[in-house]
Amino acid sequence: MKVSFVDRESVRERAVELDSSGRGGLAIRLVHREGANLLASRATFKGIVEKTKEVELALSRSTIRLQNMAESLPALQVVLKPLQAQTLVMNGIGSKIDRATEPGQKVLQAFEIVKNLERILIGEPRRDFWGYIASMTQLEEATKTLSHGCEPAFQWLKETVSFLAQSKIADNYRVYRLNDRIDKAFQDIKAEEGSCFDMGLLQISLENLKKEFQRILVDYSVPASLPQEMPDERSELDQVSMPPGFPLAAADMLQAIVEKLDHHKATDSLLEIYEESRRVAIKDVLKKLGANVYWYYPSHKELEKLPADKVHGEMVASWSQHVEVVCKILFKGEYNLCSRVFSKIEKAKWISCWGNLGSAGFVPFLVFGEAVASSRVAPENYSTLPYMYDVMDRCNDTILELFEGGGSACEEILLHAREVQKKLVAKASKNMSKFIQMVAKGEHLCDGELPPQGTRSLLCSYVMNYAGYLARSDGPTLSKMMRIQKKTETGVESEEDFFATAVHQMVEALEKRLIEGSTTYSHKSLGSIFLMNNYRYMISHVEEEDSGLRHVMGDQWHRDMLVKLRQQMKHYQRDTWVTMLEFLKRDGVQVSSSKGASRELARQRLRIFTQAFDEICEKHANWQVASEDLRADVEVAVGQMLIPAYTNFFQTFKGLLEQGSTKHCKYTPEDIEKKIEALTKELASKNLDVHSAHGSCLQADSSPFSDVNIKAMAHKGFGGDCGVGAEENMQRYAEHIN
Repeated sequence: MKVSFVDRESVRERAVELDSSGRGGLAIRLVHREGANLLASRATFKGIVEKTKEVELALSRSTIRLQNMAESLPALQVVLKPLQAQTLVMNGIGSKIDRATEPGQKVLQAFEIVKNLERILIGEPRRDFWGYIASMTQLEEATKTLSHGCEPAFQWLKETVSFLAQSKIADNYRVYRLNDRIDKAFQDIKAEEGSCFDMGLLQISLENLKKEFQRILVDYSVPASLPQEMPDERSELDQVSMPPGFPLAAADMLQAIVEKLDHHKATDSLLEIYEESRRVAIKDVLKKLGANVYWYYPSHKELEKLPADKVHGEMVASWSQHVEVVCKILFKGEYNLCSRVFSKIEKAKWISCWGNLGSAGFVPFLVFGEAVASSRVAPENYSTLPYMYDVMDRCNDTILELFEGGGSACEEILLHAREVQKKLVAKASKNMSKFIQMVAKGEHLCDGELPPQGTRSLLCSYVMNYAGYLARSDGPTLSKMMRIQKKTETGVESEEDFFATAVHQMVEALEKRLIEGSTTYSHKSLGSIFLMNNYRYMISHVEEEDSGLRHVMGDQWHRDMLVKLRQQMKHYQRDTWVTMLEFLKRDGVQVSSSKGASRELARQRLRIFTQAFDEICEKHANWQVASEDLRADVEVAVGQMLIPAYTNFFQTFKGLLEQGSTKHCKYTPEDIEKKIEALTKELASKNLDVHSAHGSCLQADSSPFSDVNIKAMAHKGFGGDCGVGAEENMQRYAEHIN
């Protein structure tokens, strides 16, 4: 503390100044107060000095004591060092025990979880399927904890015991006992190979899941009804996800079981169970559909033991409907089910199972198709070949989708599918060529079939109706099949319509046979009538809107046939009626002559004309012309040629004839005209039944496989009452062509 000392003189001088200013009383009080302050400051300062001296003395004594303590500390540190080490060891034991017991606590918790799951896992999964799956997941996790946590837990315990031994906190005997018990417990666990971790529950739960897998398959494998034919609506096909009657929820349950067992390498047994169960289910569905019949005819030899009408009619019709339904509905659903159930495992593991199912359920359909394509096929059954090919063509994409990229069984299915189409294509092309050859040679089909009345040939009816049916029903498919066969044979693709070419060849061969047949008639006129009947029928058949042949044959063929028909009409006129005009010539007959020679010559020519006319009319009474238009043309042609000439002759020489006598003049011109008209009507009157029998068979609105059409092809197409001979001819043809 700094104190200012003011001498008394300065104070006094200050007081005088204040007094001289008139403030003397105030000055006196100031002097007394400042003097008192000075005295107090002096006393304070003096006390401070005294205390400072005391502190200095105390510090001096402390320095001496500290020096003595510093000299004694090294000895004290030597004495306390063992005690410090013991304290550190005791503190480390607590942390090590905590670390050693932590893994053990986790192991104990896992054992507790396993024990609690026992009641659920020994029961049936059906009670609470998804709860059972969740419990099994807990078991797997607990088992994993035990298998991975036991060894570290024992290791931590051994390290702690070793630490106790090294630190000599515990006696050697106790350390030995602890190590021995830990080693024995660890060896016991190792000897059990981990089975003690789950108390056997894992194996029990796996077996329960296998049984549940089989139970679900059996419960939902009740054979459901498939449609007899494909639905028209595309949306119905798009909705196909599972086999009929198999719910999606059940498929998801099977998938969960497969996933669980796959973790434990136990899916082989599931694949066996699945294959056996679905094989039985597929067969039951096919049996209910009526499609199991194809299993009994694995070769064409077996098929040939059955009536051809049954095979190519009823059986092929059913096969064509069944194979598409089975492929696009049943097996598509089966593939979706199989791929969904086993989607959590590698495809290579389950694709062979799927292939085996396809071999058991779908291959018999393909084998039956091969057998049909390899069997003898009569002409009336040709249409089954393109029909079957068309069905296989529609199924081809689905077959590839279901079986491509699979194992050997799937490859076998694809091979059978290709073989069916290949054989159908080859058979159809071969049969078409053979049929053309048979028509051209007239073998087996038209032996002795020329009608004595000059009506159209049985062969003509058959060929034209059959060609029209093929064009109407199978033309595009046959054309495609023949192009494929041509490419197979030559290796060159072509856009040519080989079906149209084949039909033209067929018709040309028919025309050739008709011309050859016309020459066998004893009367050329009847041969012309025969050709006109057949030509008119061929033209009319092509002209029909529903025949399907107009586009195939073309306009040029139509014009050419009309020309040929007119030519035959001229031949008929020439061979039948032109000779009649020779009797109406005026050579040697004088109209104005009254000589008996002229009269007799005129009468003689008229008698000869009348006799020849009656003979021709008598012959025509046994001849037939089917077409009303053709009869009208014949009537016009004959009338235009004969009536004017006869009228002229009659009018010219009627004065030389006896009036009112029919001895020399049987017919007047009007009688001749009526006779010609009656003649054409007579041509039709005996032809009514035949014309009905020659009606167009195999109409477009009927099934190609109906019994009516097969019989129509074999009988009606041949002109009605063809008898047993026609059937024998057809049988000989079928044997020959194959």
